[in-house]
Amino acid sequence: MTRQGRSGHQPPPPATPSRPALRTLQVSRTTARFLADGHPWVRPDRYTRGLAELRPGEAVTLVDEDGRRLASALADPQAEICARVYHRRPDMAFHPLQALERALQRRAALLADPLTDCYRVVHGEGDHLPGLRIERYQQVYVVVLFAACIAPYAETLCRGLLDLVPAATVVRKDHQDDLRRAAVSCSRLDGAPVDPEVVVIGRELGVRYPVRPFAGLATGLYVDQRATRAWLAPLCPGRRVLNLFSYTGAFSLAALQAGALQALDCDLAAPALARAQEAADLNGLGDRLQCRKGDCRTILESLDERFELIICDPPTSAQGAGGWILRRDYPAVLRLALSRLAPDGILVACCNTIGGKPFDLARAITGEAEAAGIAITRLPAPPLGADLPQLEGFPEGRPFRLVAVRRAAAS
Repeated sequence: MTRQGRSGHQPPPPATPSRPALRTLQVSRTTARFLADGHPWVRPDRYTRGLAELRPGEAVTLVDEDGRRLASALADPQAEICARVYHRRPDMAFHPLQALERALQRRAALLADPLTDCYRVVHGEGDHLPGLRIERYQQVYVVVLFAACIAPYAETLCRGLLDLVPAATVVRKDHQDDLRRAAVSCSRLDGAPVDPEVVVIGRELGVRYPVRPFAGLATGLYVDQRATRAWLAPLCPGRRVLNLFSYTGAFSLAALQAGALQALDCDLAAPALARAQEAADLNGLGDRLQCRKGDCRTILESLDERFELIICDPPTSAQGAGGWILRRDYPAVLRLALSRLAPDGILVACCNTIGGKPFDLARAITGEAEAAGIAITRLPAPPLGADLPQLEGFPEGRPFRLVAVRRAAAS
C-alpha cells in the first residue's frame, strides 16, 4: 500500500460502474490530515456525518468536509474508533479472503522454517484486515477479533483460513471489550469443546515452548518479540541474564539456548514462573535457569551480583505488591536495573504504551543513567519481524517500543 502526501496530492478517480460508490462517512479536516499522513483510524467528533446510518462492518468511503473522497474503511458506529481504513483509495470493495491470502504469502518464509512455528499471521491494519489478529502456535491458528467492524467477516475468515491451511485447528477469540469488564470468549471452528489447559509444544528459533492457545489472550508466548530474541542471540554467549517481568521466560530460554551462562527470571506470578521452569526443563536448560517470585523493584534492591544482559519488558499496569503503573514506576526500575548492569553489559528495555501520549523510554533511561552517574551508549534497536508489517504514520500499529543501551566498560 502506497501513500500520497498532501503536497501535490491528486484527487482519486471517481466511482465507475465497475467500481460502484460506497456509502460515505464525513470526517473533519483534522482527521483528513491524519489519514493523508497514513493513519488508518477515525475517531468521531462534531464534524463526523453519516455515522448513525451505518452498520458495523459496512464498507464506506471516507470524505472530508468539502466532499473529497479519501479512502475506504470499515464502519464501527458504536466504537471509540468509528472507522478503520483498509484501502487508501475510495470506493474499494472489501475482500477479506484476498487480504488473508496475501498475509499468508507474506509469511511464506516463516511457514517453511523448521525452527519456528509460532508467529503472527495477520497484524491488523498492517495486513489490511482492521481489528483482526491471527497468530499461529504449531498447528493451532488463533483468530482474535478486537473490533466490531471485523466481526461480520469472522466466519468467512476462519473458514477461509482452514481452506488455505487444511491441517490447522482454528480458534476464534472475541476481545472487543476491556478485560476488566468482559472475559475473552473462545470457540473452536470444528465445534469441539475448548479446554484452556490444553498444551501445544510450539517452536521459536529452535526453542520449544509449552503454550496454551485455547486459554485467554495470554497463551504463554508473546510472538511479537521473536525478532528481538533473534537479535539478542549473538550477544548472549558467556553472559549472565536478568529477566525482569519475565512472564514465562521466553527471553531467558532464547538467551540460554544461544549460550548464556545462566538466567534469573523475576515475576510476581508464580504460575508464569512455573511454566518458565517447565519450558526450561523441556529444552534441557533447567539447570541454568533460576526463578524468583516477587516485585521486581524489591528483587533488584536485594541483589548483590551484576549481570551482563538485563531484559526489562513490563506491562502497562498490573495489580499486586502496591500495583504497577508504568509511567509512575518504570523510572525507578530502570535506575535499579542500571545499577545491576555489569561494565560493558547491555540493558534491553521495552514499553508497550504506544497510543495517546507514549512513555518516553529513551529519555527515562538517559535521565536515570545521568542521575546515577552511569555512562551508557545507545545501541541500534532491532527491526520488527516480517510478520508485524507497519504502516507509515500509524504508531499504534507497533506492538512495543524498545531501547537498548550498553554500559561503559570499566576504566
